[in-house]
Amino acid sequence: MWRDDWPLPGAEIDPAVDDLPHPDCGAEWWYFYAHLTTEHGEQRGLVLAFLRHLSRQEKGEPVHAHATLAALSGGGAHRVRTWVDRGLLESLRIVTERDTVIDPGFRQALSEVFASGQPLAPDRLLTGPVTIAPDELDLRFGDVSALRKLPDGSYHMTFTASDGEDESIDLVLSPTKPPISQVGDRPIPSRFSDRAGGYSYFAPSMTASGVIGSVRVSGTGWYEHTFGEEWLRLDSDQQQAPDRTWTWLGVQLDNGWEVSAATVAHEDVSTGEQVLVDRVGIAYSPENERVECEMEIRGDEPWTSLSTLHTYPSRWTLSAPELGLDLLVVPEPRQEMRTMITGGAILEAWATVEGTMAGAPVRGRAYCEVLPGNRIARMEGFLGRLREITLAEVRALYPDAPGQAVTAGLAGVDPVGLPHEIVHESLVRPLRHMTDATGRGWRAFVACAAIEMFDVRCDPYLPLLAVVELTHTGNLVVDDVEDGSTTRRGVPAVHTLHGVPTAINAGTAAYFVLDRVVPQILPDDDRLRLRVYQSYLRALRAGHVGQAIDITGHRTAMDLAVATGDATAVLATVRNAHRLKTGMPARAFGEIGALIAQADDAQVEAIGSYFEAVGLAYQITDDVLDLAGAARPVPTGKHRGEDLRAGKVTMPLLHAVALLPRERMAEIWAAVRDGDADEAVVRDVARELVACGALQACYDDAQTQVDEAWGKLDVLLPSSFMKVAVRALGVYAGLREAE
Repeated sequence: MWRDDWPLPGAEIDPAVDDLPHPDCGAEWWYFYAHLTTEHGEQRGLVLAFLRHLSRQEKGEPVHAHATLAALSGGGAHRVRTWVDRGLLESLRIVTERDTVIDPGFRQALSEVFASGQPLAPDRLLTGPVTIAPDELDLRFGDVSALRKLPDGSYHMTFTASDGEDESIDLVLSPTKPPISQVGDRPIPSRFSDRAGGYSYFAPSMTASGVIGSVRVSGTGWYEHTFGEEWLRLDSDQQQAPDRTWTWLGVQLDNGWEVSAATVAHEDVSTGEQVLVDRVGIAYSPENERVECEMEIRGDEPWTSLSTLHTYPSRWTLSAPELGLDLLVVPEPRQEMRTMITGGAILEAWATVEGTMAGAPVRGRAYCEVLPGNRIARMEGFLGRLREITLAEVRALYPDAPGQAVTAGLAGVDPVGLPHEIVHESLVRPLRHMTDATGRGWRAFVACAAIEMFDVRCDPYLPLLAVVELTHTGNLVVDDVEDGSTTRRGVPAVHTLHGVPTAINAGTAAYFVLDRVVPQILPDDDRLRLRVYQSYLRALRAGHVGQAIDITGHRTAMDLAVATGDATAVLATVRNAHRLKTGMPARAFGEIGALIAQADDAQVEAIGSYFEAVGLAYQITDDVLDLAGAARPVPTGKHRGEDLRAGKVTMPLLHAVALLPRERMAEIWAAVRDGDADEAVVRDVARELVACGALQACYDDAQTQVDEAWGKLDVLLPSSFMKVAVRALGVYAGLREAE
């Protein structure tokens, strides 16, 4: 929070004083943006930043942290380099371990990374000491970057090239207008309390010149200096604090005006609800007049980053009626920056601007920054971010209306003369009925994550998400016929609406959707195609064997287990059925993603084994949730003890064989075996199984499967946000609680 002994800058910013470090402040940023033109006439956008951070542990011990970054865009590329020191890693470790609001799987996965002492890629560890001069602006961040204020008031920044890179940066930004306050004579609101949180000022008009690599560049720049409360609180207050989110647009118009507009909100981590806490609108005239006025920022045409599953606008409109300002701001696409400096991700984009001001046409350039809420409260919510993208791909293959192209895709032959309406009614509508209902979506995430873990963008392979969803849905449709289920995902089962023959045909037809997609996403690689097909077909074969085992019901084997007190054999049988039906499809889509990303054979095998274990764990905890639902005083939602009502042999029942006296286990099995137990009996049996430790045995079983597979995969992959998410998915699969 803002301390009383931190004086606000005066009405006019004095760079000679205010640019200096504020060593007692919690967090301090020096941020620079530039629009550059190379000597070859190419356009580039550049972001450079320096962070110092001071936080204190509960006993007052200080933790000093530092970070620096450089992001260069243009020419169809977006290259980001970020560095952090061990102080920041330690701060992140402490905060993460104490944050009980975030999803437990993400907390465990992040804690494991930070405890390793290595940053989360693409962040790199700073080498060499960080030095900050006390009485001048002279920052040296190891052997990576430096910022120095020159005698003429210019800012000189250097970034060294890293191994394998040739884009060192040597840039000077010189102000052509005096700096002004971002927020007037008031501080920035705190996210931790009702007190003030910081202060910010900026110099929006600068000339830029220097060298990137061996190429000379020149252009315009923007400088911002922000200081105040710490970014990370190393005490229990952090977990109760909201996430601070914001959108900021810094605009340089060709008529000599600059505009800074921002909205700041606090996001409740648990609910995702946002409350606007600040709105800033500053215009800076050609005559150096600061004009504070109401401005509105509206973003539209959203896109979702498949690297983090955050969604951002792809353009903004900025209006200020008082100035007659109406602008369209369009950034270069997909300039998300992944870094734990901001908690996970931030959008830092350079953009073009056009519109009107006071009735006259204007053009210009802009800098755009969007900080999303980076803390993840629930894995289900995180996975849900991928749902709309998956459904859009499903609709591309299984569209709303019949047509020649749809029939051709489904039949694989010339569709002339085929009845398009009948094909659509019989094959598309039954599957769309189910895909349009709400599902977890974790299987589609597996395919996406397996690609992104290798720092390969999943965007060109989006149709694969539809393959995952349609294959899984086809399997569910057939399963419901075989099991006699009447509902699925909260809607009537397909066969109850379309009949058994249509359901079986539509469900099995969905298994062939991969063949429609492979030529599109892998057009010129026969060897890769072969391996993809092999993995996929192996999963289909395994799933049918698993279903064959599952259909038997295991009642006779359970009779023997109860009689002897030894459920080892039938436990292995049921576990293998789960592995074949749920684990093997997850393995296949993990392997396919890894193959697409050009993983080596050891990585492909380890990824496949891990996702197979996740699928198994997911099915084990599905049994647990069904039983736990029956044990509640008033069963509600999806899990109501249907397995017990049906006399189905499940993992909790099997684990109970070793945990209950043989006579009591025989009584329980006799009460539910034939699938005719009433609600009271089911509830009493469920509660006894919970009390004897059968549920905990299932959780232990599931987590053991996941942890053993993770240990083999962990050592083969560098750390990254997507790797953390994949680890969190495994924790989630093994620890799911009542929904």
